Amino acid sequence: MKRLFGATVVVVLTGAIALLTGAAASTGPPAGTWTLYPPQTDTAGTPTTNTTSVYQTAVRPPINADGSSNWPAKRGVIPVQFDLLAGTKTETTTPHTVGPVVFQSIFSNSTAADDYSYLVLDPTDPLTFADITSLVANYTFTQGDCYGGSLRWTISVEHDGVDRNVYVYYGIPNAPNQECTSGAANGSGENLMADSTAVTPDRFEFEGAGAPVYTTHSAMLGFTNNGTDTVNWVGLMLDSGWKDAPNGDQKVTLGDVSVNSNTFESLKNYTVTSAPVYGPMAKICNLPPAEIRWAKDDGTPSGGVNEDLSVQPKDTGQFYRQVDCKYIYNLDVSRLAGAGTYEVWANINGANVTNSAMFDLR
Repeated sequence: MKRLFGATVVVVLTGAIALLTGAAASTGPPAGTWTLYPPQTDTAGTPTTNTTSVYQTAVRPPINADGSSNWPAKRGVIPVQFDLLAGTKTETTTPHTVGPVVFQSIFSNSTAADDYSYLVLDPTDPLTFADITSLVANYTFTQGDCYGGSLRWTISVEHDGVDRNVYVYYGIPNAPNQECTSGAANGSGENLMADSTAVTPDRFEFEGAGAPVYTTHSAMLGFTNNGTDTVNWVGLMLDSGWKDAPNGDQKVTLGDVSVNSNTFESLKNYTVTSAPVYGPMAKICNLPPAEIRWAKDDGTPSGGVNEDLSVQPKDTGQFYRQVDCKYIYNLDVSRLAGAGTYEVWANINGANVTNSAMFDLR
């Protein structure tokens, strides 16, 4: 049977990382990278720009901005005060529409790029022929059928120091036609490495082995040095549109395709968001409501007491007061959890604003 994929194509397949369009979803051996040809199309849509406000607080006395304040842990309040700076954050979001997987072999036109399709797993861990226990492809022919040597799996192995191909066919390769769209020869969803599959057992061929041309899985283990030949790559191939051209075009819709438990995952639509661009920050007086938040970082204060507690009335509730373009909250020391290092924030719209006030309580 005529094939477009021979020894000269091995370099193309094993080096076709640039054509990667899907990721391996491996739950067991073999791990590897899937390569699809032709790759799925990827079309960028119209970008959308979104600008939002961002905030930053500036710590005001009596708390030192460098975190060096150390307060006594007795009755009184710690005046927490912040200025608020505002700026902008601009992000650009671009939607991407990914086209469907195209699997076809077209010879009815003059374009060579669509003469064949393949889906190849390049293993990243050592793999032998005997390690491959499952080859499954769920497919539907929408044009043509199996003939001329495809649809098939190709397993490239290193045999006695030379790269050789093992072919595993759908349909009946030694029949007058190879059709696989109906009857027992339809191997869609079946494991072609299993002896129990309904597809004809003589579906294996070893490149250069001679007669018998088509043989069984058990015999193929013998051809591959009892299954110890190292696997270079494993691929699902469609390349027989040349048969009865221009009437032999093949088009296949692929479902799940897997080698052992490694299943190819096609790309889906996705969105790319640019790195944010920030505008300059400036102090503002139109302050949004802000809630107080604090946390105890550790239980070991550093340094001696260098601040005095205030006798001002303590604040209650969760919101800062707004006085003279700043946030103020007289934090009752008795609400804190004893000696240690603390951070206090202004929380706006559910998020703690950058730049906390830090102090120690001794």
